[in-house]
Amino acid sequence: MFLLETERLVIRPWQPDDRPAFTSLMSHPEVTHYVHGGRAYSEAEVDEWLARQARQLAEDGVCMGALIEKSTGHLAGLAGTQPLGTTGNLEIGWILAREAWGRGYATEAGGAAMRHVLETLARPRVVAIIDPDNEPSKRVAARLGMKYEARYTGEQLGHRLPEIVVDLFFREA
Repeated sequence: MFLLETERLVIRPWQPDDRPAFTSLMSHPEVTHYVHGGRAYSEAEVDEWLARQARQLAEDGVCMGALIEKSTGHLAGLAGTQPLGTTGNLEIGWILAREAWGRGYATEAGGAAMRHVLETLARPRVVAIIDPDNEPSKRVAARLGMKYEARYTGEQLGHRLPEIVVDLFFREA
Protein backbone atom coordinates (compact mmCIF):
# COMPACT_ATOMS: atom_id res chain seq x y z
CA MET A 1 0.00 0.00 0.00
CA PHE A 2 1.45 3.34 -1.06
CA LEU A 3 1.12 5.75 1.86
CA LEU A 4 3.51 8.55 2.76
CA GLU A 5 3.08 10.58 5.90
CA THR A 6 4.68 13.76 7.23
CA GLU A 7 3.97 15.89 10.26
CA ARG A 8 1.15 17.77 8.48
CA LEU A 9 0.33 15.71 5.39
CA VAL A 10 -0.64 12.29 4.09
CA ILE A 11 -0.06 11.18 0.50
CA ARG A 12 -2.34 8.29 -0.37
CA PRO A 13 -3.83 6.60 -3.42
CA TRP A 14 -6.84 8.24 -5.03
CA GLN A 15 -10.29 7.15 -3.91
CA PRO A 16 -13.46 7.44 -6.00
CA ASP A 17 -14.85 10.22 -3.81
CA ASP A 18 -11.70 12.33 -4.46
CA ARG A 19 -12.79 12.98 -8.06
CA PRO A 20 -14.70 16.26 -7.43
CA ALA A 21 -11.82 17.75 -5.41
CA PHE A 22 -9.25 16.59 -8.02
CA THR A 23 -11.36 18.05 -10.83
CA SER A 24 -11.63 21.35 -8.95
CA LEU A 25 -7.88 21.39 -8.26
CA MET A 26 -7.05 20.82 -11.93
CA SER A 27 -9.54 23.47 -13.06
CA HIS A 28 -7.72 26.38 -11.41
CA PRO A 29 -5.73 28.36 -14.02
CA GLU A 30 -2.91 29.26 -11.62
CA VAL A 31 -2.57 25.65 -10.47
CA THR A 32 -2.45 24.27 -14.03
CA HIS A 33 -0.31 27.10 -15.44
CA TYR A 34 2.94 25.10 -15.64
CA VAL A 35 1.45 21.63 -16.10
CA HIS A 36 -1.41 22.18 -18.54
CA GLY A 37 -1.00 25.64 -20.01
CA GLY A 38 -3.45 27.14 -17.52
CA ARG A 39 -6.31 25.10 -18.98
CA ALA A 40 -8.72 23.04 -16.92
CA TYR A 41 -8.55 19.27 -17.25
CA SER A 42 -11.44 17.88 -19.29
CA GLU A 43 -13.52 15.02 -17.88
CA ALA A 44 -11.60 12.66 -20.20
CA GLU A 45 -8.26 13.99 -18.88
CA VAL A 46 -9.46 13.52 -15.29
CA ASP A 47 -10.44 9.93 -16.15
CA GLU A 48 -7.07 9.33 -17.83
CA TRP A 49 -5.11 10.81 -14.88
CA LEU A 50 -6.93 8.74 -12.26
CA ALA A 51 -6.69 5.56 -14.36
CA ARG A 52 -2.94 6.12 -14.93
CA GLN A 53 -2.33 6.55 -11.21
CA ALA A 54 -4.28 3.37 -10.42
CA ARG A 55 -2.31 1.49 -13.10
CA GLN A 56 1.06 2.78 -11.79
CA LEU A 57 0.05 1.82 -8.27
CA ALA A 58 -0.83 -1.72 -9.40
CA GLU A 59 2.23 -2.15 -11.63
CA ASP A 60 4.93 -0.20 -9.77
CA GLY A 61 3.60 0.30 -6.24
CA VAL A 62 3.83 4.10 -6.55
CA CYS A 63 1.61 6.94 -7.73
CA MET A 64 1.10 10.67 -7.75
CA GLY A 65 -1.45 10.47 -4.97
CA ALA A 66 -3.89 12.64 -3.12
CA LEU A 67 -2.12 15.12 -0.81
CA ILE A 68 -4.31 15.38 2.27
CA GLU A 69 -3.95 18.01 4.98
CA LYS A 70 -4.09 16.12 8.29
CA SER A 71 -5.62 18.98 10.28
CA THR A 72 -8.63 19.38 7.97
CA GLY A 73 -8.83 16.20 5.90
CA HIS A 74 -9.00 18.39 2.78
CA LEU A 75 -7.24 17.74 -0.51
CA ALA A 76 -4.29 20.17 -0.54
CA GLY A 77 -3.02 18.97 -3.91
CA LEU A 78 -1.26 15.94 -5.26
CA ALA A 79 2.22 14.57 -4.75
CA GLY A 80 4.18 11.39 -4.94
CA THR A 81 6.23 9.23 -7.23
CA GLN A 82 5.86 7.77 -10.70
CA PRO A 83 8.06 6.21 -13.38
CA LEU A 84 9.53 8.86 -15.72
CA GLY A 85 8.81 7.78 -19.27
CA THR A 86 11.29 5.19 -20.52
CA THR A 87 14.22 6.51 -18.45
CA GLY A 88 14.03 3.88 -15.71
CA ASN A 89 14.03 6.69 -13.16
CA LEU A 90 11.37 7.38 -10.57
CA GLU A 91 10.12 10.94 -10.66
CA ILE A 92 8.79 12.89 -7.71
CA GLY A 93 6.31 15.69 -8.14
CA TRP A 94 3.83 18.01 -6.49
CA ILE A 95 0.91 20.22 -7.50
CA LEU A 96 -0.64 22.30 -4.76
CA ALA A 97 -4.11 23.79 -4.49
CA ARG A 98 -3.98 27.58 -4.72
CA GLU A 99 -5.13 28.01 -1.12
CA ALA A 100 -2.30 25.72 0.05
CA TRP A 101 0.50 27.78 -1.53
CA GLY A 102 3.11 29.34 0.76
CA ARG A 103 2.81 26.81 3.60
CA GLY A 104 5.83 24.66 2.74
CA TYR A 105 3.65 21.74 1.70
CA ALA A 106 5.45 21.19 -1.64
CA THR A 107 8.82 20.84 0.11
CA GLU A 108 7.32 18.65 2.84
CA ALA A 109 5.53 16.35 0.37
CA GLY A 110 8.42 16.33 -2.11
CA GLY A 111 10.81 15.41 0.69
CA ALA A 112 8.61 12.50 1.74
CA ALA A 113 8.43 11.27 -1.86
CA MET A 114 12.18 11.66 -2.30
CA ARG A 115 12.95 9.71 0.91
CA HIS A 116 10.53 7.00 -0.24
CA VAL A 117 12.46 6.56 -3.50
CA LEU A 118 15.99 6.83 -2.08
CA GLU A 119 15.53 5.13 1.29
CA THR A 120 12.46 2.87 1.28
CA LEU A 121 12.80 1.72 -2.33
CA ALA A 122 16.63 1.99 -2.13
CA ARG A 123 16.91 3.49 -5.61
CA PRO A 124 20.25 5.19 -6.40
CA ARG A 125 18.67 8.27 -7.99
CA VAL A 126 15.46 10.28 -7.95
CA VAL A 127 14.42 12.93 -10.48
CA ALA A 128 11.93 15.76 -10.90
CA ILE A 129 10.89 17.37 -14.17
CA ILE A 130 9.91 21.03 -14.00
CA ASP A 131 8.67 23.52 -16.58
CA PRO A 132 11.64 25.79 -17.37
CA ASP A 133 9.65 28.87 -16.25
CA ASN A 134 8.38 27.36 -12.97
CA GLU A 135 10.72 29.11 -10.53
CA PRO A 136 8.73 28.17 -7.39
CA SER A 137 9.09 24.44 -8.14
CA LYS A 138 12.78 24.91 -8.96
CA ARG A 139 13.21 26.45 -5.50
CA VAL A 140 11.49 23.40 -3.97
CA ALA A 141 13.88 21.10 -5.86
CA ALA A 142 16.83 23.14 -4.55
CA ARG A 143 15.51 22.92 -0.97
CA LEU A 144 15.36 19.15 -1.45
CA GLY A 145 19.04 19.11 -2.41
CA MET A 146 18.34 18.31 -6.06
CA LYS A 147 20.69 19.50 -8.79
CA TYR A 148 19.96 20.62 -12.33
CA GLU A 149 20.96 18.07 -14.97
CA ALA A 150 19.71 19.35 -18.34
CA ARG A 151 16.74 20.48 -20.42
CA TYR A 152 14.93 17.67 -22.22
CA THR A 153 11.94 17.17 -24.47
CA GLY A 154 9.29 14.65 -23.55
CA GLU A 155 10.37 12.66 -26.60
CA GLN A 156 13.93 12.36 -25.24
CA LEU A 157 12.54 11.04 -21.94
CA GLY A 158 10.05 8.64 -23.53
CA HIS A 159 7.30 10.68 -21.83
CA ARG A 160 3.64 10.24 -22.79
CA LEU A 161 3.73 13.92 -23.88
CA PRO A 162 6.60 14.06 -26.40
CA GLU A 163 6.10 17.79 -27.05
CA ILE A 164 6.87 18.99 -23.52
CA VAL A 165 10.12 20.76 -22.66
CA VAL A 166 11.30 20.34 -19.08
CA ASP A 167 14.29 20.93 -16.85
CA LEU A 168 15.36 17.72 -15.10
CA PHE A 169 16.64 17.85 -11.54
CA PHE A 170 18.11 14.86 -9.68
CA ARG A 171 19.44 13.70 -6.39
CA GLU A 172 21.47 10.59 -5.73
CA ALA A 173 21.41 8.43 -2.65
